[in-house]
Amino acid sequence: MNRTGFFAYTAMPVALGETIERALNQARSLNGLTQIFSWKALDIAGHFIPLEIEKQLEEASYLVADITFLNFNVTYEIGFAIGKGKRIFLVRNRSFQEQPPNIREVGIFDTLGYSEYANADDLRQLVSNFTSDDPIGLSTTLNKKAPVYLLEAKHKTDWMSRVVSRVKKARYTFRNFDPNESPRLSAHDAISHVCQSYGVLVPLISAAQDGATVHNLRGAFIAGLAAGMGKARCILQQGDGPVPVDLRDVAETAQRIEEVNEIVAEFASRVAEAFQDDHVALDTPKATFLQTMDLGSSSAENEMRTLAKYYLVTDAFLKSIRGEAHLVVGRKGSGKSAVFLQLRDRERSRNPSQNIVLDLKPEGYKLVKFKEMMLSFMKEGTLQHTITAFWNYVLLLEICYKVLEKDEKRHLNDHDLFDSYKKLEDLYHVQKYFSEGDFSERIGALIEKIQANYNIKYGGEYDVELDSAQVTELLYQHDVKRLEIELTKYMKHKGALWLLFDNVDKGWPTTGLQHADLMIIRGLIDASRKIEREFSKQDVAVSTVVFLRNDVYELLVQETSDRGKEGNVMLDWTDQDLLREVVRLRIVANGIKDSLPIETVWPMICVSHYKGEDSLQYLIDRSLMRPRFLLNLINQCKASAVNHRHSKIDESDIEKGLKTFSVDILADVEYEINDISPNSGEVLYAFIDSPSIMDSKCLVELLERFGISSTSTAGVIDLLLWYGFLGVQVDTEEVRYIYDFSYSTRMLTGFLKAKPSAAYVVNPAFYQALTITRKP
Repeated sequence: MNRTGFFAYTAMPVALGETIERALNQARSLNGLTQIFSWKALDIAGHFIPLEIEKQLEEASYLVADITFLNFNVTYEIGFAIGKGKRIFLVRNRSFQEQPPNIREVGIFDTLGYSEYANADDLRQLVSNFTSDDPIGLSTTLNKKAPVYLLEAKHKTDWMSRVVSRVKKARYTFRNFDPNESPRLSAHDAISHVCQSYGVLVPLISAAQDGATVHNLRGAFIAGLAAGMGKARCILQQGDGPVPVDLRDVAETAQRIEEVNEIVAEFASRVAEAFQDDHVALDTPKATFLQTMDLGSSSAENEMRTLAKYYLVTDAFLKSIRGEAHLVVGRKGSGKSAVFLQLRDRERSRNPSQNIVLDLKPEGYKLVKFKEMMLSFMKEGTLQHTITAFWNYVLLLEICYKVLEKDEKRHLNDHDLFDSYKKLEDLYHVQKYFSEGDFSERIGALIEKIQANYNIKYGGEYDVELDSAQVTELLYQHDVKRLEIELTKYMKHKGALWLLFDNVDKGWPTTGLQHADLMIIRGLIDASRKIEREFSKQDVAVSTVVFLRNDVYELLVQETSDRGKEGNVMLDWTDQDLLREVVRLRIVANGIKDSLPIETVWPMICVSHYKGEDSLQYLIDRSLMRPRFLLNLINQCKASAVNHRHSKIDESDIEKGLKTFSVDILADVEYEINDISPNSGEVLYAFIDSPSIMDSKCLVELLERFGISSTSTAGVIDLLLWYGFLGVQVDTEEVRYIYDFSYSTRMLTGFLKAKPSAAYVVNPAFYQALTITRKP
């Protein structure tokens, strides 16, 4: 049976294309059954190029794509072919030096797998041996609770924030890929999210922006998937950046930020139309349990509508719900956002008409703008007072906004609320106050207004000291005292008031957290406690919870040791059985009897042992004891199994999954370290091809060779121990990491003092990324 293939590759460099065309000519002449053509064979003159290529892809049995040099159009075509249910084969010419962005940085391709060649004959043999037409399985299950999938950019610019805000305004719950949460996009995750979507929104950012090439390549893949699957899609181009050929006539350009509103509104209408269309365009073979199994997302924000099905109730959650915790502290990926979402949803549903629940997620970059403005002009004493006053003002405005929104109709039929509601409405809607958009846009507009007021009143003055009256005049557009009084009166007719803050420690500058940044976080905590005190005087119950990363909290305590320890609960994981339960709950949520133990359900999806070790334990040992990392690792292994048509995860899938995961976790930990200590994350690369075990002397020498000064090595080692990159060898069979010491740096330091000869061990999660294959 003749099979027709289509070969996609970039036009430059010419030498690459010449090698490919020679290989295709040889394959066709030597094997009559091989019919494979490239875009050069198409009659494109006078035709719409994307339609001609998409038509060829639809007619082809399979796609071969060269990814030697990552290219937008080729990436789009790979996504389109997968979306059309075509078998894909990826190849790379190893004779060319890899150019940025590389495959590891982008993700996608290394999780799909690719073959390498050096010349036309190598490629001919590969092409002639591509025989399977078995495509990647595509799920037909749609997500009605979160129907939109959004690709977010690394930097939360005003333009990107407007896109997110307008999707929220359309009242669509959305799932997203956020490179600040996951440094690389896996093909499996992208395919899964697009499959379950009614609509897909892909913003393409300006080439002048940091990370634009990587972001836009990811956008090409997602846009191609959406086109292949026939999803409602919106490709939104920022400004006049070059739109690739495949999308030139379907991308929409927003020259001004206001134009985003209309474009997203039109997209929202097409998503609504998709809801009315019950037709499923996919025609795929019956999927295996592994293919259909959904372990949820490792990011709680992407599973907010399904999280309750498999959420593991923790002590931190119970303390928060009882109002005992003002701070929930945990490492990145420990489940803070999951507690945030469960707490929010539970309190909203417990007494929906009465409870007022604010879930606020400030955008870090906007707070940075506020900090830089204040820092430039004010002395520190005035600065702290101003920041706390600013947050107090913001919180009162947001409580008022929520009350007015929630009771917009209810107050008309409730005489107890009517007069008080009208007073609040008059107080809130003052002239020139921007009350539209989401919280991020409102706080951004407020900051801009404050800056304008400062410039008018004080011009270019520096080191300004302001008294309370001057701070009030600078910050407030409302009568704050009256607003607070009327709010407390109104809340007597309502139920509980919850103020929840997440993302406060995200989006800070690449220079790392500084004293002024911690003042902003401290100011928020102080202002929220002030709201509690003032409202409680009128017998109005208020509960505030701020969610912070552990490393940020540690710095906060150092800065304000007398106040930083109040009412906090730790969300760090030390019990491996609890992580097993996290996995079990997610597996049984896929229609399996929920009483079955992990020992029964895990072998349904994975081989029981890997190289003689319990396979789940093997993965847990490489997860840094964080639920997000463990789920990411399992999903990477699952992606390999699904891509290779395995009925369950086997040993080869664990190897492939761990290889990809290792690169991801290395980037994750590097980002975390850089947030706290600028550029210190680079020290991880000092361990490339290093021994996995080394004594103190060898470790110090390794760091010094990398350029770390002798006076700084001790601090760097402490940092690596704190993040779990390094552990200490207790005996020949046991290694302990920070989580084995209950995350106590004192206990870990005490152990090292008691055993100064103890060896240091690199966490095995990083072995593949750093090519650590040898012991000392």
